[in-house]
Amino acid sequence: MQHTPLRHLALSVDEPEPGLYHWMIIESEDAMKTWFVVEASDDAYDTYSEAWEDGASTLRAMGDGQYGPRAEAAEDESADPVLETGPGVDD
Repeated sequence: MQHTPLRHLALSVDEPEPGLYHWMIIESEDAMKTWFVVEASDDAYDTYSEAWEDGASTLRAMGDGQYGPRAEAAEDESADPVLETGPGVDD
């Protein structure tokens, strides 16, 4: 079975105010030079551990349990275009 590459994802917990913790899942698409947030908690958690556990659960759900979160399959540029409308399509 052929797989697309694993996504470069990381989980981080931030404390923007004392005692309020937020998780965020960040991703890099350029050899881990820059990162951007792909998911983040809406609500604050009372402890670092609670934020980490909920963020880790979200990260696990982003991929297959056996093979992990994978990049989307690249579009085959050599394939014939798909017609969305026109003769033979609208019939």
